[in-house]
Amino acid sequence: MDRVFRALAALGILSSIAWVFLFQKGELGFRAYGKGSLQYVAARTSPFSLVLSALGIGLLFVLMRNELRIGDFQAAPLWRRYAALLIDFWFVVYVFANLSAMIPLIVEAVRENSFQWHFERDYWLPSDWTLIVLILAAIIAIVAYFVLPLTSRRQTFGGWMLGIATVSSDGSVVSLPLPIAFRFKYWEFSELFSPFSVWGTMKRRDAQRRTPFEREMGLMVVHYSDLAD
Repeated sequence: MDRVFRALAALGILSSIAWVFLFQKGELGFRAYGKGSLQYVAARTSPFSLVLSALGIGLLFVLMRNELRIGDFQAAPLWRRYAALLIDFWFVVYVFANLSAMIPLIVEAVRENSFQWHFERDYWLPSDWTLIVLILAAIIAIVAYFVLPLTSRRQTFGGWMLGIATVSSDGSVVSLPLPIAFRFKYWEFSELFSPFSVWGTMKRRDAQRRTPFEREMGLMVVHYSDLAD
């Protein structure tokens, strides 16, 4: 059953990507920006995107309720780690963009007395400044999504799909203090995605495929083949 749910989740991710880049006209979510003397405000979502986002939230709720315990594991290859991180980033941005877009859409519907699934205008209203909070909330949501699972032996959506977990030296799934979890994720992204460090990181991995920072912290990112009973 776990494989079936993973296959359905993969179908959902592919469907969301296809919808955004092939069928949906315009950018996703809420945008507020200046261009020359004009100040643009736009918001967009769709029933299909909201349904997918709601299903994603439901699955994430299930993942957050269940403490992760793994059986056999091995060091995770880099391609699997990259894939999990990219899936995670798309998942959290897609879900938050669609759900948060409903706020400006509803505000605009009240102002216009007519609801539309998208709007775009080249002027700002006083109420638009309060919606800048959505941008700050998006940053906080993305950071929390990646960091909090490390503090409670949970896993992210991408980690679940690709069978990725972070374990300590004794092989147990970690439950890190919040500052340590934040530091670990910061260095993971720095070592794997920064153009200034990624090549050195590749060369300095040890026999267990740990990066320098993972060795320093006594942690390892692994790929598990099954869950512990």
